[in-house]
Amino acid sequence: MINQELIIKAAQMISESQYVVAFTGAGISAESGISTYRDKGGIWDKYPEGSSGGIMSVISNHPEDAPQILMGVFRSLKDAAPNPGHNALVELEKMGYLRSVITQNIDNLHREAGNKQVLELHGNALRLRCLECGKQQIYEREPYFRMMTGLISQTGPFSIQEMIKSLPLCKCGGHTRLDAVTFGEAVQDYPMAQKEAQACDMMLILGTSGVVYPAAAMPDYALSKGAKLIEINPKKSPFTKNCDIFLEGKTGELLPEIVIALKNILRC
Repeated sequence: MINQELIIKAAQMISESQYVVAFTGAGISAESGISTYRDKGGIWDKYPEGSSGGIMSVISNHPEDAPQILMGVFRSLKDAAPNPGHNALVELEKMGYLRSVITQNIDNLHREAGNKQVLELHGNALRLRCLECGKQQIYEREPYFRMMTGLISQTGPFSIQEMIKSLPLCKCGGHTRLDAVTFGEAVQDYPMAQKEAQACDMMLILGTSGVVYPAAAMPDYALSKGAKLIEINPKKSPFTKNCDIFLEGKTGELLPEIVIALKNILRC
């Protein structure tokens, strides 16, 4: 049951804020049908060997299942679309409250929903980056996943090295790679994300477990500068104890309710 009292309180706090930043995790993507990997039935559950090293380590430990693993990941991403939680963040941006989205997700859904300032700490699975000049290119969903599933399904013994070599060349002639961060690689957009976290007076913490660092440091940066914190999560996280409001549930169900309440406050 939705706690309307907390919904209204959260909307009131946002209405009094000047600089709101959202920090999102796998939970908001799960509401669009994308596996969180850690949950029951996810990749880390099915293939625990190597899971601490990320998907590339899992593939290294299960080379015979590599096409199946990759195909499952790309199909999950391909079929996803922005959900009401993503759309509510766009509404907050249009209303002039939300300044940026800091996300750990690689699915491009915040951009597709319409948010303009999206800082992707773990990269973007729909983007390729040139290994020579560093140029990045985001692809349209349908042609991109058609290309990727085609490379995975190509005849002959599967080789991830050969698959990578088959990715489109950059205009400069350089080879490209998937612009998503794997375990052991530096996160992306971190200096700007830290700056945004320290600039905000309100941070929305949405669907994140709070255990993946350095991304999970974002709420601490906001808190250190006196920002208020509102968390929406299916269960409590390490952030909860420092939050002004904790709403238990899904972002896609609760954040639209907050936006409605905020609009009602502004009409008064």
